[in-house]
Amino acid sequence: MNKSIYLPRFAILLILICAIVFPALSQGEDMFSWFRKKKEVFLSPDVNGIVTENGMPIADLEIIRSLTYIDGVERLDSVITSDDGRFHLPRKTILSSIPNKLISEDRVHQKIFIRKGNNLIIGLWGATQPGISELPEFTEKLKFLKCEITNQLVRFEFKNNTNKFLNRTATSICRWDEDYNPTWVMENGEEKYEVHNGDLNDLTERFTGKKVEL
Repeated sequence: MNKSIYLPRFAILLILICAIVFPALSQGEDMFSWFRKKKEVFLSPDVNGIVTENGMPIADLEIIRSLTYIDGVERLDSVITSDDGRFHLPRKTILSSIPNKLISEDRVHQKIFIRKGNNLIIGLWGATQPGISELPEFTEKLKFLKCEITNQLVRFEFKNNTNKFLNRTATSICRWDEDYNPTWVMENGEEKYEVHNGDLNDLTERFTGKKVEL
């Protein structure tokens, strides 16, 4: 590179660095304090729902919520269903300095489930929320969960408000009347039966393509 071009650029860069560093040092400030400041991280909206078995509300059932940010800390809370099978979990946020890092792939793993005998897990909600801000489409889904525990666990898609070509995904035994497109029936945490045209009565086995009825 021509030195006559390189030196002016270097001088400009040096001036910019000095303009940032010297004021901070002269005021006795830690120039890296910004990276340690904490931001609010949105973990979960208010969650409401009802749990039934063969259409009958289930009372005194523990609903567990697990929220894990990229700090690796699992934050658990729970609630007991009322006499009419209903439950509520409050909005949840934390403060963290992680979002200030230059490289930070922020996301929150959300799980809401029932643990029954013999460690049987019934999944009411399982999803990964990108970013640190509330997502209206997640909030809309968690506004009210209609959870019939005899339902199959399903992976489904719903609209993405920021990218209409890339839907959001989640897993749940719960069902929604709108913005709900089931794509797979799950077994043992894996996609077992493909759902065609969003119809849970139109299924084929994943590896054989054979039509099945559940």
